[in-house]
Amino acid sequence: MMKWFLLPSFTMVTTVSSVNLFVASYTGSITTLSLTQSTEGQYTFSKIATTETPGLHPLWQEKRGDLIYVCNDNLAAPNGSISSYKASATGQLTLVQQPLSTQPGPVSTVIYNQGKALAAAHYSGSAVTSFSIGDDGILTPLQSFVFKTPPGPRPQQDVSHPHQVVLDPSGKFIVVPDLGSDLLRIFSIDDTNHLTEKSPVSVSPGSGPRHGAFLPNYGETSSTLKFFLISELSNTVSSFAVAPSGDSISFTPVSNADILNKPAPEGLASAELQISPDGRFMMTSARNATLLSVPSTSSENATEIPSDTLQSWAIDSSTGGIAFQQLTPAGGRTPRHFSTNQNGTMVAVALQGDGRVVVFARDASNGSQGPLLASIDGMGEALSIVWDEYD
Repeated sequence: MMKWFLLPSFTMVTTVSSVNLFVASYTGSITTLSLTQSTEGQYTFSKIATTETPGLHPLWQEKRGDLIYVCNDNLAAPNGSISSYKASATGQLTLVQQPLSTQPGPVSTVIYNQGKALAAAHYSGSAVTSFSIGDDGILTPLQSFVFKTPPGPRPQQDVSHPHQVVLDPSGKFIVVPDLGSDLLRIFSIDDTNHLTEKSPVSVSPGSGPRHGAFLPNYGETSSTLKFFLISELSNTVSSFAVAPSGDSISFTPVSNADILNKPAPEGLASAELQISPDGRFMMTSARNATLLSVPSTSSENATEIPSDTLQSWAIDSSTGGIAFQQLTPAGGRTPRHFSTNQNGTMVAVALQGDGRVVVFARDASNGSQGPLLASIDGMGEALSIVWDEYD
């Protein structure tokens, strides 16, 4: 069932041609959606391809050119896997490599060394792994780091839980938020694609660091690199000034704020953090607290439905300070992942709890979220969404 909304007074979204998005669902598929704007200004979603992944549970996508690498959580096996696909111009996915067995629970990947290698974070495997990428996109295992670090004080922190791999703008380091051990793990990168583990950075005990991002254009607006972190267990967002430190990098805390700009309700779980393409704003998401509502997406139901929230923040690029701007509906329940389009005028949200994908308008000039443009249900447990725009 689909429904779309457009407020004519919101002028930041201009007429666009059809664009594809890839949605990974934990129920075992990757769906290609086409988002099209009519001449009347209405946006609609349509499903144009579905790639079934029998026995696998895809939950993260990393796109580089026409290649997409997908993390799979293999519930029926002791290992995880990473699949490789090639995307056609029409949105069809062709399997490049059969799922490659990995450490358990891969939840994030990042491509490094100009497309020559890939690193993965393994939540349930307490590990970081690396792979070389052949000219044909084929992955070959390189390294595996398994962590036995003492965990944090909360029940969810039973062991080390690496949750993401983040490449710094220089391409020389990878940072890994470890939710289980309250650490930012740091790895340097050499010319042969190998990683070297450096001394980790401790964050607040019990905070549970989940995802992070570097300021993408720091050289244009600030001489100091900045890093932003969302912590799932403390429900906070933090910023750091990053500087060279011998053969590694150092992190100096700059600011820390509650994800909702007020104390978190019981059960809240912060999820995603992304920096806007221009580096001036930050968006975050929080799950398990339906504080707002949105119109029902069903034509048979005129009532409003509960919604978790997205948050908008302004970034002071010179200091790394953050200022809360806006609390808005996510479009439904459990916004585990979202992503903005290339020019920052739309944000797509994967809503795991409702099996829904939505797209909101976004004002790139001031970072505010606009009206709901399009929505599609029946997407299973939607866990990640990627625009087919980025190289």
